[in-house]
Amino acid sequence: MTEGEAVDLVSKLISRGRSIPLRDISPETHLVSDLGLDSLDAAELLAALHAETGKQLDFTSMEDFQTVGSVAKILLVSLEESDA
Repeated sequence: MTEGEAVDLVSKLISRGRSIPLRDISPETHLVSDLGLDSLDAAELLAALHAETGKQLDFTSMEDFQTVGSVAKILLVSLEESDA
């Protein structure tokens, strides 16, 4: 999976889960201040990512959960670790 594909997947899941138009989501979109996501939304997004990829992502804090791009990067790292 490329970084662009990871961003697309995260964006698609947020769009679907929160009924936000996909065009309003970019890698720089801040999950809390721009989209209003809270810890429950974060858990739902992680569950959706797990369902799509089979990977259980581990966020140690909401600090890791800043932007669409940061979530996509953590997803990529997780997928690369499983390939190693």
